Amino acid sequence: MSKANDALLDRVLDTLIPESEDGRMPSAGALSLAAGVRAAAAGAEETIEAGLEALRGAGFETLDLGERTAVLQELEATQPAFTGGLYMAVCTLYYAHPEVLTALGLEPRPPFPKGYALDPGNLEALERVRARGKIYRDA
Repeated sequence: MSKANDALLDRVLDTLIPESEDGRMPSAGALSLAAGVRAAAAGAEETIEAGLEALRGAGFETLDLGERTAVLQELEATQPAFTGGLYMAVCTLYYAHPEVLTALGLEPRPPFPKGYALDPGNLEALERVRARGKIYRDA
């Protein structure tokens, strides 16, 4: 994917995940995720480029958020490979970004090795399995 399309890709990312109304959560484009999306799209560069060219042809850069959303929905109907791969990459990168983690009230770090506190939950359903005993052999 060409870096020349990064500005357009950032505009697409801003459409997929816009800034929250209160400004607490940044838009995806504001986090400069284009390089990460390019890396995640390795092997699908032609699909991404074709989708971006279709958006450029529709004047995507000059549209407001509602219009951009409608154009992306139309493109999804004709080029589902473009939008499907893009959605997955953007969500993964966005919710792992330190700024977003901080805005969500989490520490901006990987979950391991320190881990996160989890509710213990109800493990009564496992008692039946435990009562069966060992059902495997040692290797």
